[in-house]
Amino acid sequence: MYKSLETEVLVIGGGGAGCRAAIEANDNGSKVLMMLKGELGNSGCTLWVGISSAVGSWGGDKADTTDTSMIDLLSYGGYLGNQDLAKILSDESAARVDEMKEWGIDFRRNQDGSIYVERDPEHTYARSFYFKIKGEVDGDHHNDKYDYGSQPGHAIMDVLTEQVSKRDITVKNNTVLIDLLTNGGRIVGALGLDCENNELVVIKAKAVVLATGSYSHIFAPTTVSPFETGDGHGAAYRAGAELIDMETCQYVATDRPFKPESVFLNIEGEDIMPKYGIDLKSRDKATKEYMCYAIWKEVMEGKGTDKEKVYIDVDGNRNPSSPLDKLIQTAPQAHTTIGGVKINGKCETSLPGLYAGGAIGGGVYGHARPQGYTSMITLVFGRIAGENASLGAATTESVEIDELQLQNAINSAIDTKRQLKNINPRDIKKQIKVIMRTHCWVIREEKSLIEGLSKIADLTNYLKNKGVDNSDNLPADGYEWARYLELDNLLLASKLMIEGSLIRKESRGAYNRSEYPDTDNVNWLKNLVYKNIDGKSIIDAIPVDLKYCAPSEFVETI
Repeated sequence: MYKSLETEVLVIGGGGAGCRAAIEANDNGSKVLMMLKGELGNSGCTLWVGISSAVGSWGGDKADTTDTSMIDLLSYGGYLGNQDLAKILSDESAARVDEMKEWGIDFRRNQDGSIYVERDPEHTYARSFYFKIKGEVDGDHHNDKYDYGSQPGHAIMDVLTEQVSKRDITVKNNTVLIDLLTNGGRIVGALGLDCENNELVVIKAKAVVLATGSYSHIFAPTTVSPFETGDGHGAAYRAGAELIDMETCQYVATDRPFKPESVFLNIEGEDIMPKYGIDLKSRDKATKEYMCYAIWKEVMEGKGTDKEKVYIDVDGNRNPSSPLDKLIQTAPQAHTTIGGVKINGKCETSLPGLYAGGAIGGGVYGHARPQGYTSMITLVFGRIAGENASLGAATTESVEIDELQLQNAINSAIDTKRQLKNINPRDIKKQIKVIMRTHCWVIREEKSLIEGLSKIADLTNYLKNKGVDNSDNLPADGYEWARYLELDNLLLASKLMIEGSLIRKESRGAYNRSEYPDTDNVNWLKNLVYKNIDGKSIIDAIPVDLKYCAPSEFVETI
């Protein structure tokens, strides 16, 4: 009925965090198995990384320190980020960049050979740079040769996959996580689906690292890897692990490149950015958050096109007498969800034996992600997760699978396979995306959120109550089976995001409530922690520990 495997450390995910965790666990003496949704080198979200940011010897200003970087990170996220995690990220990033250099990666450089560094609006100093792929010519910064991902992302993954291949690490490609397995209150392995062979796989492990990315595909349009469907979030939550900040998503303002000279226009021909205090040329407030808010506010007020977009004059030289419909239309896109599995500084979760690193690790950013940190969290927290998973495995004598739990998980997975004859997973996924974009997008309001939550519940109940086909004539395609298994995770992530949005009554960072437009530090300098207790969803508001920095009105409390 299923294939059995055993290892000491199981790493679930094949992007940057998964690779880095596997490398570290192996180098610490553990037997490591990687379970990848795709194939090594072509899996995960790291391939989509563009800019990286860190404080190192390449920086544009020697006054920049890891402390200033940490403060930028925390303040940009509205001070909701875990300050221990933010400090670790800032302190360790340079070492991870140096490590990548030792492994053969290079930087994009200026004509004089110096490293190209720029300052993004989210940063006080110039600390953003690009990793360069092998053979890239400086000055040729286009991504059009890549159908999947971008040049810097490919550079990172080329280096990491090469390091994985040099080590005695077992790689199981095209295998989707179904559920985590527990026994005695700790993680003991995972149930997966080998899509290529259309068979279930049970992997027993002393420690498990989750590195499965975000859950951004609850939305459309989105800019991220198609693998990011919240598989790790769903499995962790069902197993009893705590999640954090699930109500928040990071958006980007446009689906196409634009210049500082660009002009964004509503259907009345009005330049909308000055209305919101945004100056693209000086970069004043020209962040993803401000721009997304401005564009979507115009759409909500009926000043967008019939496609719920605005116009963009990319070069800023449009003749005012020219018709607007000759211009390109653009709108915000979901970029990456910020919430995830709650971790501490060792990348431990609330479940013994379970670790998390990369985009699935929640609590780092707070309510907004500054430009350039995606690659850094993969390298920093991937390494830490791998190290501590190896230590955890070394101190665990043995683990045993709970056969009853396993059988229930298998039966549930097989039932979904039988339902495939009656349900088109792609249609359901499309419905989820429409609901979330309609009811839980850039700017959210209570009535619409309640309607969206009801629609998600109806869709969930529809799938639960759909009859199964008990014949032997079952679909033979494991990849199609996997598409259906993703639906439970997408529906759960959607439900939690809406429930959290109804609770948080303020606006902060990338999170906007129309009825509560201001940031409320008195009542909402708190993280929402999501728990699954006996199948019931519990959301607690936990005050932030302001140990290193705080909003100005709280400085005296530190």
